[in-house]
Amino acid sequence: MPRVRIGSLDLFFETDGAGEPLLLLMGLGGEHHGWDLVRRDLARRHRLVLVDNRDAGASDEAAAPYVTADMAADALGVMDHLGIERFHVAGASMGGAIAQQLTLQVPTRVATMTLISTWGRTDAFLRAVIGGWRRMAERLAPEELLAALSPWAFTHRFLEEPPAEVVALQAAFRERGVLRSVPAYQRQVDACLAHDALGILPILRTPTLVLVGEDDILTPPRYGRMLAAALPRAEVMVVPASGHACFLETPKLVSERLLRFLSRHPIGA
Repeated sequence: MPRVRIGSLDLFFETDGAGEPLLLLMGLGGEHHGWDLVRRDLARRHRLVLVDNRDAGASDEAAAPYVTADMAADALGVMDHLGIERFHVAGASMGGAIAQQLTLQVPTRVATMTLISTWGRTDAFLRAVIGGWRRMAERLAPEELLAALSPWAFTHRFLEEPPAEVVALQAAFRERGVLRSVPAYQRQVDACLAHDALGILPILRTPTLVLVGEDDILTPPRYGRMLAAALPRAEVMVVPASGHACFLETPKLVSERLLRFLSRHPIGA
C-alpha cells in the first residue's frame, strides 16, 4: 500500500491512469473506493491521485482536532511527494470543502476545481444534521450508522432498487470497517462543522464546476448556487434524478460532466 509521511501522519494514496493529473478527495468517513464507479472513465483521460483523508480508510488517525485546511495541506503534501506541480482537483461533500481550502492555499497550482455535493459555509441546517451524526456515532454500531445515513445520501428511487455494483461497494466497505474509529469520525465531523470558506472564495479566479444532485437533501442546490455566486469563474450543473452521493447513484452522468468540463480547461492553456 503506497503511503507517505505528511507531518506526523502516514497517509494512504493511490494513482491510476494517464494524462493531466486529477486529485480526488472523498467526503466524511469515506475513502478512495468511493470513487470506484467513476474511476475507470476518469482514468482513461487523466492521471488520478486518490487520497484517504486523515482519520479514514488506510490513513492514520489524528492525535488532535483539526480543520478542513489541515486536510487540504495533507492532500497537497501527497501531490508534493509525487512531484506534481499543477493539477485539477475534485472533491465530494467534505472533500469539496477540502478542495476549497487547498485551492485557497495554492491557487496558482490548481488548474480547475470541481465541487460535488458540497457547501461553502456550515449553516444552522448542516450543523443540526451533521452534529446529529456525531451523536449517533456514539450510540449506533457502525453498520447501523451507515444504514441511518443512507436516506441522506441517496434518493428514494435508489433505495428501492439499489444497483448491484453499489450493494457490492457497500458490502466491501462494511468488511473493511465502516469507521476508522468513533473518535476519528467525530474529528472529521468537527472539521465539517467548522468549515467556512464562503467569504474568501471570491479571491479565486480558478475555473470551477459545481455539481449538485437534483434531489440532494443534505446539500441541496441552494448550496451550489451560493458557491457559484461566490466564485467568479464558476458554473453550476444539476445532476438529474440524483441525490447527495451522485457519484454512486448516477456515476455516468457525473463522469461525463466532469470530463467535459476538464477538456475545456486544459492545464497548458
